[in-house]
Amino acid sequence: MSSHQIHRPSARLWFDHRFRSATASHSLYCFPFAGGSATYYADWVRDFTGPVELVPVQLPGRGARMSEPPATDMLHLADEIAELIAAEPTEPLLFGHSMGAILAFEVSRRLMALGRPVRHLFVSGRPAPTIARPVHRVSDLPRDEFVQMLREYGAADEAVFDHAELLDLLIPTIRADFAMIEKYRCEQGPLLSCPVSAWCGDGDPEVPPTAMRPWADQTSGAFTLSVLPGGHFFLTENRSRILRTVHAAIRAA
Repeated sequence: MSSHQIHRPSARLWFDHRFRSATASHSLYCFPFAGGSATYYADWVRDFTGPVELVPVQLPGRGARMSEPPATDMLHLADEIAELIAAEPTEPLLFGHSMGAILAFEVSRRLMALGRPVRHLFVSGRPAPTIARPVHRVSDLPRDEFVQMLREYGAADEAVFDHAELLDLLIPTIRADFAMIEKYRCEQGPLLSCPVSAWCGDGDPEVPPTAMRPWADQTSGAFTLSVLPGGHFFLTENRSRILRTVHAAIRAA
């Protein structure tokens, strides 16, 4: 057991500790998309050895935290997570997809203010923070329309959509996540100082490259954008390619 697992009982709720390493110098905190859980990133562990540990972030209302009410305010959520990360001994690196990209960005802002700046921010599948998404309110759509929207996003395996009871269990948290995204507006603040790497899918109509490029305006550091084949969840089929880039960026830092 590493030293940063011992004295932080509250951190055990938020961070998946299965992949932590006593010898890690850096931690890659991975933030989920709307309705997603830490489990999505568990498959990434085979790509992590050496000085960088994988730390999937578990938000309230899912997984082992299913009994907790989901978060309703992005900024309050970022406050809570940033304080926990700032107390960790390793160098933080942050990765977020879709909703997770905004959460990772807001946590990065807070870590800079706390004197624990992020070494690198990785964002995918989400327009820059100043661009409000979704374009139309979806959190309170009737159930059938809401489920159809999730289907079109490619948000889950088709088997999930055929399982009515499972859907009924998941929908309240997914609705809450979308409501939180709809409410979010980027406030002005100091620029990040870390490099930012961004990705989007060439078949994602909601997130064209033109909407990803303004991420560059949020940092005084270097910015790179890559367009990969796929829709909103291009991340799944391009995992190895993305993680090669992540590790190369960490080595460069």
